[in-house]
Amino acid sequence: MTEVIAQSHMRHWRQDVRLIALMLGGALVTVYILAPFCWLLLSSFMHEQDALSVPPHWIPKNPTLSNYLSFFNPSETRAVVGSRAIEQTLPGMLNSFIAAVGTAVVNLVLGTLAGYSLARFKFRGRGALLGIYLGSRMLPGIALIVPLYLTIKAFGLLDHLVALIATYVTFTLPFTIWLLKNYFQAIPRSLEEAALIDGCTWLQMMVKVLLPTALPGLIAAAMFAFMTAWNDYLFAVILTSTTASKTMPVVVAGFATDVTTERTLMATSGVLAIIPPLVLAFLFQRLIVQGLTSGAVKD
Repeated sequence: MTEVIAQSHMRHWRQDVRLIALMLGGALVTVYILAPFCWLLLSSFMHEQDALSVPPHWIPKNPTLSNYLSFFNPSETRAVVGSRAIEQTLPGMLNSFIAAVGTAVVNLVLGTLAGYSLARFKFRGRGALLGIYLGSRMLPGIALIVPLYLTIKAFGLLDHLVALIATYVTFTLPFTIWLLKNYFQAIPRSLEEAALIDGCTWLQMMVKVLLPTALPGLIAAAMFAFMTAWNDYLFAVILTSTTASKTMPVVVAGFATDVTTERTLMATSGVLAIIPPLVLAFLFQRLIVQGLTSGAVKD
């Protein structure tokens, strides 16, 4: 009896140790992920001298909103070095939003048609075609930047958001097709057959039956395309040169110049850049998780 009790205590002790280890691991991962953002947020409320202090001030001694006010009233900004970047921030955010939304919309249109075809129709080369789509994701962007630049220049689309959208689609569409193909496969064919029997055309069936059912997968694919386009710096800095098309990552990098770096203004612009995708992620969190877990893991 004593031995049984001892084994029971040992088992509970091991479970407690495992639980504590998991909690500590989770806490460390949380700190690792959130610490940079917290420092960015705190720096945005600091004066420049506080941000440069040694040792650093983790908590602002004299919090200020002047950094944020500078972006909404550039004419009265205190910054000299970063004034040009300040004037470009709000247009840059708008350009990023247009490019990201355009990329998401094109991905959904083309990805839905291709994903549905791969999920529902059997044809020769279907597996090879899907493999080519996925294989194209393995190509690093830096390897394609020169031919892309020359092609876009030949079409006269340099410094246009259309060029950025077309570039982003080439890198995000393969994942969208793969995700939606698996998600459509998880939807019973009986739903489509019932809609067609009731007199719906194929287009009506897609709009009224299939797409609403696949909404979590569509939202997950759209958010992936949106975030990829929103965060891109490489293609944006190569393919754009004026305020008319510069995106937010390029504008944020503009606070670091040969003369100096406006750290507090860069931090503030970083916080402003995070807000739109963060809001979208919170709004569609449930659908994004449902779309990734329900569609992406099924074949």
